[in-house]
Amino acid sequence: MALAMDISTETRNLLADVHEWAVTHVRPRAREVDDNCAFPADTDEVLAVCPVRHSPLDFRYSGPGHTDDPEVLRKLEGGGDLLGLLVMEEMAYGDGWGWQALPGNNLGERAVRLLGSPEQIDKWADGTLRGEYKFTSICMTEEHCGSDLSQIRTNVARDGDQWVLNGQKRFISLGAISDYLVVFAQTDPGSGLAGIRAFIVDRNDPGLSVVKRAEDKMGTRWYPQAQLQFDNIRLDDDRRLPSDNFGEIMAIMNGTRPYCAAIGIGTARGALDYAWSWVKEHEKGYSSKRWDLLEDQVKEMRHGLDRVRNLVLRAGWRHDLGTADGTFAHVAKGHAVPVIEAVTFRAMQMMGPAGSSKEHLVEKWHRDVKFLDITEGTNQMHRIGVSRAYIGRMASKA
Repeated sequence: MALAMDISTETRNLLADVHEWAVTHVRPRAREVDDNCAFPADTDEVLAVCPVRHSPLDFRYSGPGHTDDPEVLRKLEGGGDLLGLLVMEEMAYGDGWGWQALPGNNLGERAVRLLGSPEQIDKWADGTLRGEYKFTSICMTEEHCGSDLSQIRTNVARDGDQWVLNGQKRFISLGAISDYLVVFAQTDPGSGLAGIRAFIVDRNDPGLSVVKRAEDKMGTRWYPQAQLQFDNIRLDDDRRLPSDNFGEIMAIMNGTRPYCAAIGIGTARGALDYAWSWVKEHEKGYSSKRWDLLEDQVKEMRHGLDRVRNLVLRAGWRHDLGTADGTFAHVAKGHAVPVIEAVTFRAMQMMGPAGSSKEHLVEKWHRDVKFLDITEGTNQMHRIGVSRAYIGRMASKA
């Protein structure tokens, strides 16, 4: 991994340990997870030897979890988003399911921290750090709409001292296994974004049902996305997150979009290294001219991954300085995904017919990275976001 930055010896050692764990313990189970759309039976044993104790997505709040020593955390690039992005890439190098199985992959937790009251943050968000909750989910997407919250049809109505929630959500990551959900619903039908509010739904609340535990997807089958039904779920007012600031809602994604790119960089890097090792084992089948061309292409692809990594780490660095920057998040994911897709596809091509065989993992990784262009916003949406930042809101009208 080439970095246009200096990182500490402690960080490099931790990344080496994570890399070894991901290749030795996570990758050998990748095909099983892909076939079964579920974590392997010995997941707890795999996680027990992981060098960190929390998902990198949560390092900003939890740190890596293997130490509470502030001096050690300082040497680990502060133990925040920058470290999380570096570790996420190394985990994805082995395979994506490893980071996903760790505690702290909590978009729901982040939503509570950004939108909730101090009491809600203490109970629900800090509860994940105390080990009271393992997984949480954020419920935005519906059958007819994705990132456009103004189109949400799931509704919630006031009834005395309570709220009554009805509707359905689809493609909800970890929705079937999360301990609690942060559900975005419409309080005033027809009002668009002005009526959107977020509510906390506990796994055991009457009226919550799982319609489908996991979508049968092309890729990232280790990332189970559920379809959920809400039937007259009665919620006390302390389950309503008080903020109605749409910018704060989107700030959730500003912090997590760079992680989508980091996952893709690690996956693409793993696919390229795997394919290149396979090609070198079969070097005798190539002419010298073709071999020179392949070497040049591999160097170019590694350079492309280095460039997008620097954009991703820049977004993490900005977040560690204070607030997640929406433009940097758009740039990081929007520029990274086409490069990641191209590298992974070329890695599969380099292996010829073997690249598409289930005998190798490269075809799986190619399917996995395709998912990244959809999750947390498509590439077109990111380009609009960047254009608006530099040109103005009329950029999307062109």
